[in-house]
Order: sequence, then C-alpha cells, then structure tokens
Amino acid sequence: MTALIEMRARWRWGLAGFVLSAFASAVASAQAYPTIEPQRPVAVTYDLSSTETGQMRIEAFADPVQQVARLQLGQGSDYLLLDRATERLMLVSPDKGLVFVVPSDGMLHRHLGPDSGLRFTRAGHRMIAGEGCTVWSVVGPSGSGEACITHDGVVLEGAGQGDRPDDNGQIPSGHLLAVAVSYAPLPPSLFAPPPGLQEVDLPPSLFRAMIPGLAGIPNP
Repeated sequence: MTALIEMRARWRWGLAGFVLSAFASAVASAQAYPTIEPQRPVAVTYDLSSTETGQMRIEAFADPVQQVARLQLGQGSDYLLLDRATERLMLVSPDKGLVFVVPSDGMLHRHLGPDSGLRFTRAGHRMIAGEGCTVWSVVGPSGSGEACITHDGVVLEGAGQGDRPDDNGQIPSGHLLAVAVSYAPLPPSLFAPPPGLQEVDLPPSLFRAMIPGLAGIPNP
C-alpha cells in the first residue's frame, strides 16, 4: 500500500485534467463540445508545470485501434496504462514488481456533453509543435481553464486552475504544452505490463480519487 500512496501522489495532478482527458477517449456528444479522442496512433511529449509537480516531462502514447493509452511522467520507471477495451486503469511499477489495477467503472467511455459537468466555448486557433489546434475555454465543477485540441482529437496545450485551496492552502493550477507530436504505428508491447509482475486489484472508487480532474463527470 505504501507503493500505491507514493505513486498516487506522483500522478495526482500530473495526470489530472487535460492529459488524461486527451487519452481517456472522451467523445463529444454535440458540436458545441470538442472531440477528445485520438483518431490515429500518436505519441506526444509534453512539458508540464503545476503547483503539485513543479516542472516535469510527460510522454504520452495512444492507439485508438488497440483502445489503450500509456502515460509516463518524469524520469521514473513507473507508468500508467488506460485500457478502454477492458475499462481498467493500471499503475505499473516494474521496480516494485507490482501492477495496481483499478476498474474505471465506465469512465473511459464517458461523453462530453451537457451532462458532463463541463462547459466548452471556442476561443480561437493556434499552432503548437507544428500542428494546428482549436482553443476551447473550459469551465468545470472544480475549476476552469482552456485547452487547444487538434481536429483529430489530440490535446496540444492545456491550462487550468482550481476554484478552492488544497490541503496546503494553495490554489492548484497547471500548464501543459506539447513540444513534440508524432503520428506513427505503435507496438502492442508498449501498452502491456512486463511479464511476471504481481497484480493488485483495487476498488473502482480509487479511480476518481486518483484523478481529481474527473470529479463531477458522471458515468455513461
């Protein structure tokens, strides 16, 4: 359990908000909402700055055919797998020999729409990392911000701020910027834990607890 607490603290704000949204395959239910679902295999390198993590590099990979995504934060060996096909989130810790498995309870098939708790407004266009994207202002149940999303569903920039102080009395905030984007086939091995790791099953309630950016978004 100590290993899980360490990993949760490391991932908590680095994966909240736009990075997770970009690779959790949320689908727009109307034109007033962006489609945040990569339409082809993609690898994105992000620079993240947040009140929780400081400066950090994130490597993100998504394959819509395999219905899975991988997120790696910083220089450590731990990484996160989002398996949409089996509705599971897996925190993989090769150094500890463990895989923490959390059912997503339908959250990986959620829809962005009037019932999502998020309001989007178009706010312009930008070029980031050589790719064009539409800027969207976002207001949610726990804060506000903006995201720049490509026509094929990849988030290239995101910024957000909470609406109340955290346990340390600080308003949580963060900024995410893509510095490299590559569209190319990705090997299935990239999205599988190494063989021989012990799986630890955890309750679905931990999914939302670990990813505060999903607070207020109902299940499908």
